[in-house]
Amino acid sequence: MAHLEDLIAQVSDPSLRSRLEDALAELKQRRKFGIVFEKHSERSALASVPIRPGQIVQRSDDLKAQIDYRVLSVSSDGLTAITPVDDDSDVTTVSTTTLLVIKDFGEPIYPTLTPIGSRKLGDNDRPYHAIINGENFHALELFLYLFEGCVDCIYIDPPYNSGARDWKYNNRYVDEKDAWRHSKWLSFVERRLKLARRLLKPDGVLIVTINEYEIFHLGMLLERLFPYPRYSLYEETIVSNPKGTGARNFARADEVAIFVVPQIGRSIILEQPIKSASQSTFESDKTEDQEGSDALSNEKADVVLKAGASNCSGPEWEVRHARRRGGGGSSYRPQRPHEFYPIFIDEEAKKVVRAGDWIPLDVDPDFSYVDGLRPIWPIDEKGQHRCWRFIPETMRTLINAGNVIARYNKNKGAWILGICEPKKTTKAPKTVMWGAAYDSGSSGSSLLNEFLGEPSLFPFPKSVYAVQDCLAIATHNRPSALILDFFAGSGTTFHATCLLNAADGGKRRSILVTNNEVQEKVANKLNNEGYFRGDPSFESQGIFERVTRPRCEAVITGRRPDGKPVPGNHTHASKRPYAQGFAENIEFYRLDYLDPNDVDLGRQFDAILPVLWMAAGSIGTREDGAEENGSGFSMPPDSTYAVLFRESRFRYFQKALAERPDITHVWLVTDSEEAYSEMRSALPHDLYVSMLYRDYLRNFRINIEKSS
Repeated sequence: MAHLEDLIAQVSDPSLRSRLEDALAELKQRRKFGIVFEKHSERSALASVPIRPGQIVQRSDDLKAQIDYRVLSVSSDGLTAITPVDDDSDVTTVSTTTLLVIKDFGEPIYPTLTPIGSRKLGDNDRPYHAIINGENFHALELFLYLFEGCVDCIYIDPPYNSGARDWKYNNRYVDEKDAWRHSKWLSFVERRLKLARRLLKPDGVLIVTINEYEIFHLGMLLERLFPYPRYSLYEETIVSNPKGTGARNFARADEVAIFVVPQIGRSIILEQPIKSASQSTFESDKTEDQEGSDALSNEKADVVLKAGASNCSGPEWEVRHARRRGGGGSSYRPQRPHEFYPIFIDEEAKKVVRAGDWIPLDVDPDFSYVDGLRPIWPIDEKGQHRCWRFIPETMRTLINAGNVIARYNKNKGAWILGICEPKKTTKAPKTVMWGAAYDSGSSGSSLLNEFLGEPSLFPFPKSVYAVQDCLAIATHNRPSALILDFFAGSGTTFHATCLLNAADGGKRRSILVTNNEVQEKVANKLNNEGYFRGDPSFESQGIFERVTRPRCEAVITGRRPDGKPVPGNHTHASKRPYAQGFAENIEFYRLDYLDPNDVDLGRQFDAILPVLWMAAGSIGTREDGAEENGSGFSMPPDSTYAVLFRESRFRYFQKALAERPDITHVWLVTDSEEAYSEMRSALPHDLYVSMLYRDYLRNFRINIEKSS
């Protein structure tokens, strides 16, 4: 086929060449090259879709999903009349709560996120991670509305399809007796990867872990979806079980992480610190001379500081420019009032002497010299009040250690504040990870047991350090990376992200999706006791409720579900105690589904609000009930989104927006395309602006066609 393309390209007659190209394109459509597999249909049985007449449903006690029913009517007392699709003469009345709505993949569905709890241990400007309980295909459809082209790294650990009944397709376990198990697996993975591909940034990296059961099929599938030369595929071998497993021929000691890396004319997998990322990772910065264009003059200065060394001499040290670059609202005074204060310098000695106290938001900065020292405030060249990275106490510690230095740049007419740090010797990451850190027994199963306080709740969790190092390879130079895992399992990716942030001071945000699947033995026991999907007693034993959520809470709080401190230390991350937790924020969600008619009528804003807040960075707080606040718009003081509800209030909305440079996302509620276009043209072009509720509804109708 490639040879034919080369020959056609040599045809000089444009008309003939065009006809030959059309004929070849038709041939390609009729004949497949590379991997060939059956495209199985897929459907989901959902407990959280509103029951409406005409829908196709299953009974939750129909464990083999053998009979489909059509809903005839829904009464106000919680009862639903149903009839088998193949026999409409047999009408049964059942409790609405015992029904699961069937949705074929390709049928429009309108998902949203319902908050079910949160933990806040980080600063207001630190984004919230998200842990979602729901069907990952529908979650990916929702993410296309939120994050298309915005994700830095996708890390997934899909089912390995070993034949051991470890995953379901259309509500039935797939095992080694299933003659179609490989093509079902490929259909299952392909649908999700097609959506995932659209979520990645142009330089975003996809990481997929796999072992021998599907590695060859997966490799060919990835080559089809991410073709060369636009992408390159790399294998990272992870020695996850040094003892080996398997009784025949070979004892398998490893698994593989496949990295899908875009070819964009520059290196994306940048050089790494020699030490494992599980021991130390560092953000890459420019030197102060390289950053001279960002220097601030007079009282206008801005600082980024990290813990560093106590002296600044010798070839093993480098001085780094110290300007904060916060995304969204993270670098502005209203979001971090305790980090707005003066740093005093001795201009003659060119020395940083001390840090002052923070001042309230309603107090203006004082530019007067104090004891002959010049105050440097975090005010940028536009006069906007920014902030230092640390509170005064931390800054004083760094100053007293001699780590903060001052230099006057004559060319820029500016004082440059910086910090000296040890230089890092780097080299490209090798394609084999080995060592005790990557043992999925000690750093996976045993570690998980410590955090949950119970053994054997989840089979074969990944080593948290293996996941951390995979993420570091893709995001060590992206301290604000958005990381997605839609096969989240026990929540290892969240734990690994916390370790990365703690190592280099980053603000990476992870979004995890897992279902609430109940282990087969446990499900059988519950079914025998009369509990089925949708029953609280059944759902409480699922992966999300029993493993993922409690593990993630324990990771940041340092306390197990029983309230006791988590015993032990991170063995490969500077011995950080488990009980220390992490200064991170996290929110838990349930994936729910909306009636598009209610959305179109504007009745579901509060249901959609968490989605909008997440799209804007998950920073600060949401304003529930905002439609009734009387102003006609919502613009929470510590978040980065704004919503206009009434067109008549646009001028006031526009004025308020001009005073909020931290706002990144705007939604305009209007039924008029013309009004939307007019308002959009009057807003800054660097804002993300969308029309409610048109764009939300249109997203799920259009994406069905693109994902098929």
